[in-house]
Amino acid sequence: MRLWHTKTVWEKLAREDAMWAVLTDPAKDRNRWQVDEFFATGRATVDADMAYLSTQLPTLAKRDALDFGCGVGRLSQALAPHFDRVTGLDVAAAMIEQANQHNRHGERVTYVHNPAGHLRQFADHSFDFVYSVITLQHIPASLQRGYLREFLRVCRPGGAVFFQLVTTEPDKRWRFSWYPPTMWMRIRRYFRRAATIDPTMTMNAVPRAEASNLLEQAGGRIVDIQPYGAAGELESWSYLVTKD
Repeated sequence: MRLWHTKTVWEKLAREDAMWAVLTDPAKDRNRWQVDEFFATGRATVDADMAYLSTQLPTLAKRDALDFGCGVGRLSQALAPHFDRVTGLDVAAAMIEQANQHNRHGERVTYVHNPAGHLRQFADHSFDFVYSVITLQHIPASLQRGYLREFLRVCRPGGAVFFQLVTTEPDKRWRFSWYPPTMWMRIRRYFRRAATIDPTMTMNAVPRAEASNLLEQAGGRIVDIQPYGAAGELESWSYLVTKD
């Protein structure tokens, strides 16, 4: 039921204003993202993360990468210059449709719809690198835990997983609290038009200690955990994990 709700929300948001749903700049709602500007933010994010990765794991193989929660391809398009092949994965078919429309790297980037709480369409050891930023935080915590285990399953020995999590439980009343009140009223009206169910982007946390224990139990070795500012006022961290 939780996965169905998540999928339904993001299908509706994708149809209404996909780029703003992916990157919620308050000045860019109502389809005001320019395509080039939007994808430039993805290149900036990926280039910074890959520079960090090269300092931590300089010998990491760069054949196959998975972008979990790819949306319309903001980050998977930016990963393409760094890897031989990139697979973008998303729960919303409407996001995948738009990602294919924005693909500028041909067969080197493939987009896959995955409306499931697992990654079983991929075999064990399928990817050298698994990447997920500003996605897991919008997924119920129980599903986050399962996906983290799956990240390590599909990661090749010697590969790496890099992802971002919110690590402190948000106030259940919290919704985009860094926006001014007038903006919040507009967002509420937008969401009510977008879905007949409550389509609010929820923020969900997994504590650092719990995430670390889960990763180690799943066969991962934690290389580094760093603050990662991707969740507004909420505490958010990036995890870099390898698989021996």
